[in-house]
Amino acid sequence: MKLKTKLWIGIVLLILAGAWWYWSTRLDASEGVVTETVSRTDVFETVSVSGELVPVSYADLSFQTIGTVDQVYVALDEVVQTGDPLATLDHSVLDSQLSAARIAQSIAEENEKSARRSWDDFKPEQREMKRLESEAAREDARTIAAQIEKSVIRAPFTGKISRIDLRSGETVAIGSPVFRMTRDMTLIVEARVPESDIVKLALGMEAEVTFDALDADEIFRAKVSAIDLSSTTVQDVVSYTVTFEVAGLDARLKDGMSADIDIVTAKRERALAVPFRALITRGEKTFATKSHPDGTMEEVAVTTGLEGDDGTVEILSGLQEGDTVVVSAVSE
Repeated sequence: MKLKTKLWIGIVLLILAGAWWYWSTRLDASEGVVTETVSRTDVFETVSVSGELVPVSYADLSFQTIGTVDQVYVALDEVVQTGDPLATLDHSVLDSQLSAARIAQSIAEENEKSARRSWDDFKPEQREMKRLESEAAREDARTIAAQIEKSVIRAPFTGKISRIDLRSGETVAIGSPVFRMTRDMTLIVEARVPESDIVKLALGMEAEVTFDALDADEIFRAKVSAIDLSSTTVQDVVSYTVTFEVAGLDARLKDGMSADIDIVTAKRERALAVPFRALITRGEKTFATKSHPDGTMEEVAVTTGLEGDDGTVEILSGLQEGDTVVVSAVSE
């Protein structure tokens, strides 16, 4: 009788130990983790760049030589005609050089005319020398005259002066824009997009634009209207100029204002999605850990699609709507 009692006690203890092991492993599998339900949402991929508000048709003008500004002939918003001088650098030294060159030209040409009176008395190489001396003197004068012309900025077309960035007495550098002329004051946004992102853009893509001068929650709708085929390199960074047509611009917005643009490059509406942190990549395969109602966990292979900017990832296969996946473990 005592043996049977001990046997039953052993069986009961064994059952209790098994129950304790079952419930403890179940709790270990479900406790200490954060889960999320697989659901449908819109997944967006965007490219974010900075830009500038500019007129549809404009030209930024600069001097072709370095120097000190002598005179500025125009004022802001003034309408000018093609060829009108806008500003000039001090060219007094060049004027003196041109006067000297023209005197030398006159002397050389008079010497040639004098020689031609007895042209037959000169050897062929002497005649050629006289001609070359006259031509060289004329070329010297033309070169200095061209340098003086480079010190003047002229209007390339009929339009309005929309920006002036120089004053008399200032020193300017070659290629530094000092005027902006516009033919059409309709405003657009231009942005430089890095080569790493330009392949994602296409004409007609939608964008959202905000301006530094306005509140951040004032968002303007825009679309890509032009993409330059040729690149621009600034400080070893290759980029392409992209133009955006912006809807709803008003009088508060001015030429030259800074803009921030978010371009929607890909979109999946009502896509099955999970947070990126719910996925594990091993080799070329991606996995998610699915949590079952009984508390057990199962690792399943998934196929992913678009990765959204908000941290969500489109799921093409491996999970269904309503599944529960482990997002992360809770640190102790």
